[in-house]
Amino acid sequence: MNQINLWSSADHALKYLAQADSIPHRTEGEAVLLEHVPKTVKRILDLGTGDGRLLALLKLDRPQAQSIAIDFSTTMLEAIKTRFAGDATVQVIAHNLDQPLPELGFFDAVVSSFAIHHLTHDRKLSLYTEIFQILEPGGIFCNLEHVASPNTSIARAFFTKTWYCTRK
Repeated sequence: MNQINLWSSADHALKYLAQADSIPHRTEGEAVLLEHVPKTVKRILDLGTGDGRLLALLKLDRPQAQSIAIDFSTTMLEAIKTRFAGDATVQVIAHNLDQPLPELGFFDAVVSSFAIHHLTHDRKLSLYTEIFQILEPGGIFCNLEHVASPNTSIARAFFTKTWYCTRK
């Protein structure tokens, strides 16, 4: 499958940022994610960080957490650098998630919001493996996404359970 990634286009990134607050149920999803990330985490990795919205929310109650924000869109990278200007606890790295993650060490929490669904299915699988390998024991991976369930039975199960992954 030949996918065209539009995130390198400033127009595409700016259009997303203009509508980001209107994504249905986004704030509810963010609230659930925030509940699951312990306030005691020491290191956070935000994949496909965009303008850093999710990381900023996490850092409200976790200001001490050392954080790495990854994105490859020049527009998004400029936005997150502006958001966290002067915050020495946030490192911004330009990296395309189509490629394997760079060596970054281990994390108590790996998070992502509305980014991973852009990857091919094969890359999603390999990325999930990479994430699991960099989680500290007891660490958590939270991925806020909008996805279509393959059938109504799975959709019902989704709405009746809390889905998250921790490494034991």
